[in-house]
Amino acid sequence: MSAHTASLQTSVNGSIHHHAFVADEMMELMEHFPKDAPSATQTGSLAADVSVDALRHKNEVLAIVAHELRGPLSSLRLAAYLTRKTLPGRSDIQPMLDVIDRQIVGIARLADDLTDAVHVDHDTLRLMRVPVDVADILIDPLEAAAAAAAVRSQTFTTRVPRGTLRLECDPVRLSQAIGNMLRNAVKFTPAGGAIELDVLTEGVDLVISVRDNGPGISALLLPRIFDLFVQSNRTIGACAGGLGIGLAVVKAIAMAHGGTVSAASSGPGTGSEFTLRLPIVVQHDTACSNA
Repeated sequence: MSAHTASLQTSVNGSIHHHAFVADEMMELMEHFPKDAPSATQTGSLAADVSVDALRHKNEVLAIVAHELRGPLSSLRLAAYLTRKTLPGRSDIQPMLDVIDRQIVGIARLADDLTDAVHVDHDTLRLMRVPVDVADILIDPLEAAAAAAAVRSQTFTTRVPRGTLRLECDPVRLSQAIGNMLRNAVKFTPAGGAIELDVLTEGVDLVISVRDNGPGISALLLPRIFDLFVQSNRTIGACAGGLGIGLAVVKAIAMAHGGTVSAASSGPGTGSEFTLRLPIVVQHDTACSNA
């Protein structure tokens, strides 16, 4: 794992790109592992055994890399905190510390994504269902999306139910799914574009849709948009980050809740819409609010 350890070196000149390097290395590794294990009836039992073994090693690689990424994070966080406390008046250093903080968050998110990828591959994504108000779930992903959209001069509009809307779900995982959908929209929508989020109920179903006027999705990619790593080449090449894990995690969270997620696009240049539908509503009032 020396290559991954070396990629975690940082500098204070603002050019901290180690997580992108790790992403590139991961994709090179993934090219050596088949995404789908062929059955014994197709290629013989020996070929199937080899493929299953390769998939197991792929998951081991993901788990090890996630662990290696998390290792330095505590030290980096402590170093940034102590530097701020020791040099509170150094305005020339604060911007560089802000860069370090953002990169720490990025590395932590990448590690979490890799861990989630292992769970998705093994179909072991666990839920902790509790009663919760939808407003509590929306706070974090909406705030994060609004901030990210503002940086790119994007218009971010939300339409959410007013009043009581109670759900029976895993609030952490549902917030993660909504956040992943919104990050995907912000990432692929050009500067000055528009993103819309709608939350509504249909019987016991909670329906969350995210629309954008970005580049859209090709007919070739659309059927596989929720597969692990399927977006990776486009994401890394076009947006300097990401492994194509986020939407696969959304699908896993939807299925674990007994729901579905779908994607729609008329093709390149037409924008896209992602819809999450979960049978988790236990109480709601019918009213809407624009934000």
